[in-house]
Amino acid sequence: MQFWSSIANRYGGIARVPLMKGHVAYLVSSPELLYELLVTKRHKYRKNIRYRAAVELFGHGLLLNEGDAWKRQRLMSQPAFKADYVAAQVPWMAELTGKFLERWRGCAAKQRIRDVDADFLELSQTLAGYYLMGPGFERIAQRFCRAAIAVKDEWPSPPRSVAQLLRRRGDGWTERLAGAVRDIDACIDAYLAAERRRDFTGAGLVKLLVDGSRAQGDEFDERSLRDQILSLFFAGHETTASTLSWIHYLLDEQPEARRKVRAEVDRVLAGRAPTSADIDRLVYTEQVVNEALRLYSPIHSLSRVALEVDTLDGYFIPAGATIYVSLHATHRLPALWPDPERFDPERFTKNAIERRPRFAFIPFAAGHRNCVGASTAMVELKLAVAMIAQRYELSLAPGHRVEAAAGTTMHPRYGMNMRIRAL
Repeated sequence: MQFWSSIANRYGGIARVPLMKGHVAYLVSSPELLYELLVTKRHKYRKNIRYRAAVELFGHGLLLNEGDAWKRQRLMSQPAFKADYVAAQVPWMAELTGKFLERWRGCAAKQRIRDVDADFLELSQTLAGYYLMGPGFERIAQRFCRAAIAVKDEWPSPPRSVAQLLRRRGDGWTERLAGAVRDIDACIDAYLAAERRRDFTGAGLVKLLVDGSRAQGDEFDERSLRDQILSLFFAGHETTASTLSWIHYLLDEQPEARRKVRAEVDRVLAGRAPTSADIDRLVYTEQVVNEALRLYSPIHSLSRVALEVDTLDGYFIPAGATIYVSLHATHRLPALWPDPERFDPERFTKNAIERRPRFAFIPFAAGHRNCVGASTAMVELKLAVAMIAQRYELSLAPGHRVEAAAGTTMHPRYGMNMRIRAL
């Protein structure tokens, strides 16, 4: 992440980066060129798929698919992420979040230290599972979530340097990773068999996918549903969990921002559980969430492969070239973000947002392949931050080392050990 950021700061919006053994990479970092790459010329590039592990896990789901099959899946999924549908989910989200936070009471009474990163992962898994699969998720939740954590733990380690980008071409497929994926598949098979007997009544996003495919006369089979469920589950829950950890780390670093969040939550909610209307009124809380997403974008990078010879801003791009986009770098360009390492929620007031180029801030990627669940993630994040602010104050444990790691998401490498104090 630091390498790409140094290149962006030194060489500007596009850079040709010679690597070892004649290999070349391209970095695109300015908002204007990102728009050109990801929107106006998107048909000239495709997603860069590197590891067998991703293909084995996600199959032909929304995350990896291309072309007409991807368009169909995207259209089928979109109704579950529209504003009115998301708003209708807030009551049960708040109920599950409230039950989860009650489990901190014992630790808070003794002001014990917990790895809240692990806790937030569990919470986000629960919310994602219910959102995608409905109440039927409860039957498989324990085994499914345990296997999902095993997948995360066994996932191929990402390269730690640009040289490793070229050397690490192994598929990363280990027997332990394969075993975790088999466990997940067994859970999904059992879930789909049970839900099919009920004609998927109340089965969350899965119900929408089934109904949409039936309306087209080409119903999704079990494998297609499995690929969709896993793509959306893994694309959504870990990003939310990591962001919650970074938010509370930053709020502990900036007590004044924490005070403002608590004041807004007290004013808007007055001690009750949030409703969908309340979520929209948590304006400063959203600024805090966005600033945390800027500094610690869970999607820290993405890449594209050129399908044909092209030019970007007049610079030659050969067919087959790999184009890297570092959100970490773009979100730290000093021309767009003065004093870029400083945590400052005021960067996301309405006026400040309007002054910046459109693609200066792209925490959920951008273009036609942006994260379909971005609006849902924002609701979950604001809801969780607000409900925690009502109940607890989180403080970093003395001596705990905090370091950002660029894995499948940008996560705290050593977890996030924090002391929980009840309010």
